[in-house]
Amino acid sequence: MLSVDKVRKPQTPIFYVIDYLWGGFATLGVVAMLLAIWQWGSNSVGEFLLPSPLVVFQQAMDLLRNFGENQLDLSLWRALVGVSSALLLGMIAGFIAGTSKTLMAMLKPLMTMLLATPPIIWVVMALFWFGFGNASVLFTIIIIVTPLTFASSSVGITTVSQQMKEVFDAHHLGWAKKLRYLYIPHLTAYIIASISVAVASGMRIVVMAELLGASDGVGSRIADARVMLDTPTVMAYVLLVILLVALFEYLIIKPLEILFMPWKR
Repeated sequence: MLSVDKVRKPQTPIFYVIDYLWGGFATLGVVAMLLAIWQWGSNSVGEFLLPSPLVVFQQAMDLLRNFGENQLDLSLWRALVGVSSALLLGMIAGFIAGTSKTLMAMLKPLMTMLLATPPIIWVVMALFWFGFGNASVLFTIIIIVTPLTFASSSVGITTVSQQMKEVFDAHHLGWAKKLRYLYIPHLTAYIIASISVAVASGMRIVVMAELLGASDGVGSRIADARVMLDTPTVMAYVLLVILLVALFEYLIIKPLEILFMPWKR
């Protein structure tokens, strides 16, 4: 079906549809197993400590019916702005650092320091600097996710074949063709991986930042439910966040991999 050396043979559209759907069977099997373990745990410890899947699903549907009232839209907006900004900053910095040893030497220690700092520290510092609200949440997302995307993009640039760059230079093909036919195909895998990691990390950080550093959003609602010992609501919010990330992976990341990374299939 596919040739070697990362070269794709033309395929019919039905091939890509089947390939896309086929990848979901393994995921469904894992989900079914986790639901069974969840139900067993609920029966063992009781509904108060671990509500059953059916109860949590019903509560999640109630939250979705009142999407705006439960401030799900606010958290999604924060995640979109924060993750997009972190991806842009991290990739640009990584691409520039990957082409300059001097900049890499300057930026890598900074990114290592940011990665080594516990996320909770940034939440606390954001509260001191920006107070409660959008600014502190967005700052926390950007400061934590940016180093992750920087690491991926910088590694992608540094692993570009030196021999291939010399071939492009020897034939005087110019930066435009080098970018289109060398850098972009090589960096596709790193970019897609960066997006996947950034979205998953970003959603987690949004909830944590709102839980500790905001008076609104999903995290704040989880804090309120925790005070009221409303376990089903807490788990319903967590379930919605997990489903959102899973849908992004299956509806966005997986099609991108099928289209632009066929050698992985």
